[in-house]
Amino acid sequence: MQNRKIAFILCVNDEVYYQECLFYINRLRLPEGFEAEIFPVRQADSIYQGYQQAMEQTDAEYKIYMHQDVFLINPDFLLEMVQLFERHPQAALAGVMGAGGISADRRFYRSWDLGNVIGCNEKKAFLNDLNRAEAKARILDGMLLMTRVDIPWRVDVLSGWDFYDISQSLEFGEAGYEIWIPAQRKPWCIHDCGYLNLTGYDDAEEEFLRVYGQRLPDYREQSLVYPPEYRERYALMMELKEQWKRLLFLGQIPKVQEMMTQLEDERFFDTELAVLKNLLEILNEESAGNVASEQGFLYDCGSFAQANHKYLQIKFWLRRQKYAPDAAGSCPQVSAAAKRVIERHTM
Repeated sequence: MQNRKIAFILCVNDEVYYQECLFYINRLRLPEGFEAEIFPVRQADSIYQGYQQAMEQTDAEYKIYMHQDVFLINPDFLLEMVQLFERHPQAALAGVMGAGGISADRRFYRSWDLGNVIGCNEKKAFLNDLNRAEAKARILDGMLLMTRVDIPWRVDVLSGWDFYDISQSLEFGEAGYEIWIPAQRKPWCIHDCGYLNLTGYDDAEEEFLRVYGQRLPDYREQSLVYPPEYRERYALMMELKEQWKRLLFLGQIPKVQEMMTQLEDERFFDTELAVLKNLLEILNEESAGNVASEQGFLYDCGSFAQANHKYLQIKFWLRRQKYAPDAAGSCPQVSAAAKRVIERHTM
């Protein structure tokens, strides 16, 4: 391995998010004498397979496995992470959020108690200010995992897109390595994660527990996280969402607004539903502010896909104004109301 090289490894299925992720990666300062390379993995069969494939393709000692929707807003991120590893010779895995122990609750996503990161689910931006001090962890959140030792991803026994972070944390721990989270007095990254999709959580956890269950608490008496009746209702909500998206661009805005006002239970939301609600909020504020139709948000959009793309452009531009104000670029021409609504829900 080349010990002065850092490889960024990402599974990519959304080019818009990937390009924004690259924008922040390219702003990072490299430690002196280091070089960096980027490995986007497209059409991976699973996150285990994608990460294993890229791991085998690079000779970099340091590897950063990260989500395409993670934006590194601390320009000294690499400097500080390399220094973390240098301070702790037994450390081989590090991340920005995790937990000091194994959860007694099978809902692992509730177990995080270390780290300091910004999240965004399109309803609001929120601060996971759990612990700002440098800390040794037992498990890490997979939004970002940095290694300096290669341990195979368990593609031999696991598949899908869940529990890879817990699995790899356990593999590193059992190999005798330390796992660390750096001190983050201010958040170093934003996870633009959207709504958590739990429809496949229980099946993925069952597969995971077949491999690691003997080393973990007994979760058998605990209820399912997302039982069949939830999955059925979620599937129905996704069907309705597609209808609402079409109706919105058939001019049936009042009808869509009326139906969506009844949405309260966020267990059956997804990110597109949250964006759709925000688009309706933009239209309401534009109407209240007497914004002319030819200056309205949807004037040049013929579909939800186009409106969502425009929404993302504005969100990313507003975020750059806050975290990369020196960057070139321009915002699409939209009303002040549109900017206010998007900023309200994403900043």
